Amino acid sequence: MTLKRLTAFLVVLLCLAAEGWADESFLPDKLPILGGSKAYMPSLVTGDMFVGSIFVGLIAGLITGVIGAGGGYILTPALMSFGVRGIMAVGTDQFHLFAKGIMGTTIHRRLGNVNFGLAAWFVLGSLFGVTAGGRISRALFQHSPVLSDAVISSVYVVVLGILGFYALLDCRRERRPAAGGGGEAGFRLARWLQALPLKPRIAFDHDIVPGGRSISVYPVIFCGFVVGFVASIMGVGGGFLTFPMFVYGLGVSTFTTVGTDILQIIFTTFYSSIFQYAAHGFIFYSVSVGMLLGSLVGVQIGAMVTMMVSGSQIRAFYALTILAGFSNRLCALPRKLADLGLIALGRNTAVIIEQVGTVLFFAIVGLFSLWVLVAFFRNVKQERARFQAENGRTGGGLVAKPLSFWTGVAGVLLFSVLLAVGLMPRSDGRTLLSRADHFFNQLAKNSAYNVPAGLKRAAGFEGQFVDHGIRPRELMHPQQIVRVVSASGLTATELEDRRVRVTGALRALAEAALDDADLAFHNEGGQIRRKHGMADPDVLYCWWIVFDGLARRFVQDGKAAEANFCKFITTRVL
Repeated sequence: MTLKRLTAFLVVLLCLAAEGWADESFLPDKLPILGGSKAYMPSLVTGDMFVGSIFVGLIAGLITGVIGAGGGYILTPALMSFGVRGIMAVGTDQFHLFAKGIMGTTIHRRLGNVNFGLAAWFVLGSLFGVTAGGRISRALFQHSPVLSDAVISSVYVVVLGILGFYALLDCRRERRPAAGGGGEAGFRLARWLQALPLKPRIAFDHDIVPGGRSISVYPVIFCGFVVGFVASIMGVGGGFLTFPMFVYGLGVSTFTTVGTDILQIIFTTFYSSIFQYAAHGFIFYSVSVGMLLGSLVGVQIGAMVTMMVSGSQIRAFYALTILAGFSNRLCALPRKLADLGLIALGRNTAVIIEQVGTVLFFAIVGLFSLWVLVAFFRNVKQERARFQAENGRTGGGLVAKPLSFWTGVAGVLLFSVLLAVGLMPRSDGRTLLSRADHFFNQLAKNSAYNVPAGLKRAAGFEGQFVDHGIRPRELMHPQQIVRVVSASGLTATELEDRRVRVTGALRALAEAALDDADLAFHNEGGQIRRKHGMADPDVLYCWWIVFDGLARRFVQDGKAAEANFCKFITTRVL
């Protein structure tokens, strides 16, 4: 497809989307605040959501098969474009990449190229990086869901922007005559690091370089830390960072890098998805399974296409997919910053900019997927003829590999049956997928059930009274906070400066908030709505605002015990 045709296609898509932007009903009603353990992951899964996740996984699988990258840099922006919270998109993506890693057949083909010394020290650093990145990501979310989304989007803009534009420059250099010295700067760094007289050291590339190479473990650990940190915040496997770090930074051969990278992705995404996100309820399991099913199909098609196209074409489309994720998060940033109050931007304008990024994103990745599928079907006959020639066959039936073909057909039929069973409503109206989602989420929530501990700590503040002004935050009206506090038998009034004055016993205030949190945890949102006349996530967010404001005030007053208790309520319960 020529550049002119691509441009015309994008313009048509933007024009078709303009009607939706102009309609006020197209805009979301309000910011979907997550509060309470229940809201960490919705237990309701629709058929459309699951089918959509298969489509997104198929695109990521095509990218993986053609380019070799994990596709995580496409999945997280796609999920966020569908309205999934950034932290949940990251956790879901990490879990999907881990599952795909242990199921991928490429592991068995490439495991012989793994240097286990490099992998072990690199994984050690990545585990520290994942821990740091996961804690920062959760802390940002607990402080402000909008800030969390803004930070995740900003990291995508910076990382994908640098990689994308560098990839485009690399494509331009390929079209020019060799000028010499293109990668010399990177290899100078590798030689310098390998010459550092620090022990212990790792030996590698014995089969490629006479005598092999060696390097101190400390640069390897540092690279692992950086990759793990970025991967846990972006929701990616880190392969697009590992490759340049190993090849240009550490001087490792391409073959060893590929095998070692596959191994580190398994360990990194396992630790990140299970211990940093699943244990805290930040994974949408049904969506992850759907993406896995789609990606496994896409990988097989994409891998066959790599034998039919040139390397320069693959690198060019790699650059385009990187820039697709970059443009998507870049256009989403203005709305995030406006929600935070950091920039003055109208709501309609911010949403239009965000939707432009969404259209560009899906247009680019959609065209990439279309190109892969067209290349696949266009070259099927040639590939079949090549296979028959290599195996001494002529003529024959329509199917060149009957066993592989019928195995694939059986797999498709089995998948279709399982999908139909999973989406079929039961007697209570819930599907099997929604039941599974609810079950796994309950396990994750049980690991973060801190209501009893909160009640025990609240008893220690008997006789402690509060009388402080609380400032509302992020789309929550003062009267909503007044309603929540007053419905619990406490006193709250709106002041002239729009702050809410909260007066009463600290223990009673905490017990009221903990009671609502406990109802939310046990999926009794209806009781919360009847009590307060508000949606249960909004009620819990009001309580979060109250205790966050009290914690700040207690810090100013030098009351450490009270401040720590309020911080416990906001970070561990609400």
